[in-house]
Formats: sequence, C-alpha cells, structure tokens
Amino acid sequence: MKNARRGQEGFTLLEIIVVLAVIGALAAMLAPVVFRYVDDAKKAQAQNDTITIAAAVQQMYKDTGRWPFYKVGTGKLTYTSGTDAALLTSNTACAGAAGTCDTTAPNDSTSGAKWALSSLADNLANQLILNTPFSGATGTPYTNTGPRPWRGPYLDRIPSLDPWARSYLVNIANADPNAEGPTQKWVIVISAGPNGNLETDPTLAGTANPAPVGDDIVARVK
Repeated sequence: MKNARRGQEGFTLLEIIVVLAVIGALAAMLAPVVFRYVDDAKKAQAQNDTITIAAAVQQMYKDTGRWPFYKVGTGKLTYTSGTDAALLTSNTACAGAAGTCDTTAPNDSTSGAKWALSSLADNLANQLILNTPFSGATGTPYTNTGPRPWRGPYLDRIPSLDPWARSYLVNIANADPNAEGPTQKWVIVISAGPNGNLETDPTLAGTANPAPVGDDIVARVK
C-alpha cells in the first residue's frame, strides 16, 4: 500500500532538482561539440560555394575567351589605367563606400578597403546566369553565337550570401592578360568567414595557391 501511495504522489521536489541538474550537466558537456559541428558545417558550405563559383567563372572563360566583365566599348576589362577595380559580388544589395562590401558589417580589416566596390562592380548572377552584364545599364550581353559563345547559365543559382549573411566576392580585375607569370595577381572567390573581416589581400601576386589569412575562406580562379 505504501508503494502504491508513493506512485500516486509522483516525484518529489528533490528528485526533480536532481534530474534537472543532470540534464543541465549533459547540456553543458554537449554544447561545445554541437556548436563546433555547426561552425564546421558553415565553413564547409562556404568552401563548397566558393569552389562552385570559381569553377563557373573558369567555365565561362573557357567558352567565351573572356572573364565575366563585359563593358560597352571594350568587350572586356580595361587595364590600361590600372585603376579598374572590377569586383563581382553575389549580393545585389552590396554596394557603396570603401570597406562596406557586405550587408551586415564593415570589412574593417587592413585589407578591407582594397575589396571595396567601385562603379565597375557587378553581381555574379548577371554574368553567369542571366547574361545581363550590369543589368543592361552599361553593359552588352555576351554573344551566344559564333566560335566563342556564352553557353550559360553556368550555375543553377548563385548563393546570395555566405553562411554568415555576407556577400561572396570575386576580384575579377586581377585577371589581367598583360601580367602573366610570377607577377600575375590572384583571382579568387572569397568569403570573409565567421568574423566578417576580409583579411586576405587581393592585390598580392604569385603562382602558388593563395593562403587564406585569418578565417577567410578562399577558392582560386586564376
């Protein structure tokens, strides 16, 4: 009878406190593992996205013989002045002053200003999916006939933002045909990573694969 009454009375306050303490201890033990798994998954997604975008840019070059940046009157990038800061971004809302190439936080590292958008910036979808460079305002569609046609779309979709809600960027102006060899500057697709700062300098030159700086995530195009 005593056991039956105890079952009807339910758990005591002490028993509930003990159970909650055990659950809290387990949660504290597992939280770092879970957060590390989530962080690693985001980094893996960003790496996959940068590689996918880089491959699409390279395929467009193989097809058309030009990198994805078609300006009226030139047909491709102009390098004579050395001031063309052509930058492709995955986010159409990413625009404006130096050091603000993403929608959520400034790229305030020492190399951030070198990644700033210019009047020559365009988004990746216009170049690789829609064939509407600069949304048709200052650009001419790539030809889809002849010996070197635009055969896109080169991607089903452009990742609009990286896993930390910032734009992917491509420093396509570095694809300078007059600077081949050891002085060739890197062309890379980059995510600023978890900290939001673009720490990898896009102006460096070299033939080896660029080493990402800080927590940047990088895929080389050229």
